[in-house]
Order: sequence, then C-alpha cells, then structure tokens
Amino acid sequence: MRRLSLMAALTAALFAGILSEPAQARLIKEMQVTRSGKVAVVTEGQASVYRLLLANNKLVVIGDREFFPPATRAALDQAVERKLTVEIVGQMLIFNDQAPVFTLPLGKLDIKDLNPTFTSSPAPAASPGTPAADSGDAAPFKDAKLKFNASVPLGQAIDNYAFFSSRSWKVLGQDKAEFRGEIDLSSITELDSRYVPRLLSKDLRETFKSLTFVAVVTLQGGSANCPDPAVEAVFQDGVKDRLVWKDPPNYYWDKIYRNKKLTVDYFLSKAALNPKYGKGISQPAQ
Repeated sequence: MRRLSLMAALTAALFAGILSEPAQARLIKEMQVTRSGKVAVVTEGQASVYRLLLANNKLVVIGDREFFPPATRAALDQAVERKLTVEIVGQMLIFNDQAPVFTLPLGKLDIKDLNPTFTSSPAPAASPGTPAADSGDAAPFKDAKLKFNASVPLGQAIDNYAFFSSRSWKVLGQDKAEFRGEIDLSSITELDSRYVPRLLSKDLRETFKSLTFVAVVTLQGGSANCPDPAVEAVFQDGVKDRLVWKDPPNYYWDKIYRNKKLTVDYFLSKAALNPKYGKGISQPAQ
C-alpha cells in the first residue's frame, strides 16, 4: 500500500506540474502503450533513475530505482548489466501543447531473456563444505571444453573456482550430465550486494540452507554445451526457489572461468522482503 501510495502521489504531482505550467495545457488523449528497449541507470541529482532506451534513440524515464521493490530492482539491475531487452506497459498522456508523457505503474514490466521459473521441489543440494561423490563417469564432461571458451577444460575451470564449497556431477545419459556447485555462503558480503545490509543477519547461513549453481551439460562433437544454467535456493524455513536464465550460458560461465563471484541478488532481495530474514524496503541500502 505504501508503494502504491507513493506512485499515486508522484502521478498526482506529475499531472499537477504538467497542467499548471502553461495554463492552456490540456490532456487531449490517454492511451495504454507498450515500449521495448534496453535499460540504463543515470544519476539525476541525488537519485538513480532507470531509463528505457528505445530503438529510435529516444528514451522513456521508467522511474527512480528506489521506488521499485527489491526483487524488481534486482531484475532491472540484471537487465542493465547484461543489456537485456525490457518490455513495459504504461499510459501515454498526450497534451495539446506539450510532448507526450509516459507514466509507468510499478510492476508493469517484462524482462525478456531473463526468465525466472519457480519449482516447488528442486533436487536437494549437497551440505556446505561436504564434497559430494560423483555419480557415473563424469570424466568426458570434465575433459570437454565449452564452445564459447575453449581455454581450459570445463572440469578444470570448475575445480579452480574459489567460491564453490562443494562440487558434484551426476551422469544422466551417454551425452548428458548435471553439475551442482554449492555456493559458499560465507563468501557473500556487503561489498557484493546492496541487499546484504537489508538482511537481519549478515551471516547468510541464517537465511539460506543452500544456494546451488546447477548446470545440465551436453556433449556435442567433443564440445560442451549448457543452455540453461540456474541457481537454486533453499531458505532456512524450507521454502525453495529456482531461477533459470534463458540467456546464453556464458554469463555465469564467464564468471566461473574468471573466478568471479556469481550474482545472487534475486534471492537476496526476496529474503530482504521477508520479515523472517529481512528489514523490508524501508531501510536504505548502504
């Protein structure tokens, strides 16, 4: 209700400003439209504002990022970082003597190529710090090289990754295997995410039972392919969540190959909104 009230107040202020500037300004048409483009973040005064860059080099102001709930903000930040296409629905206001104004109700956006799918029962993750035994002969998968990065074998890149507390392979067929890498919760700090300060505890082990990177790897002509990597979360209360990225796999794999921490803002933002684990959106990120 607070978020909706904020937007209502902003919309009222927008209407008041527009209608009072020239006295003759008059709303002559209002219609619902859809706009697609890439998202950028710009600083306007002390505020960070999302902008939608349209194909014709014009732009639409989406809104101050602080007005969005953490989960939506995390998704938009991913869209900015990964240059994904965002589709938003809003109201186009056309006046008799001014340029059109675009207003966006919160939540009316769809981030293409960022396709979270939720499941109630992902496969159980290994306990932190306990290496799980491989199931089947995973050597062919470990020895293969990803198509987008043939610098080192896949298994070597995974073994060299510093932020998995355990690793396991499960062979699913002659040319298919599943890799599960337990993300080391103790490695995620305030420096990695603005949502950590919004949690009741900085020790993420009090929020999550596990965060696990999951990748189904297939062999094709000696190369490894992984179209849909995911991160699976199990919260301390037993709630399970799973985020699948329908983007090329090189986003996550590139971080693993370069030994960079995986981004888990999506799950941290949901935890921040949950009174069991977080302070909500009233506390500013530090």
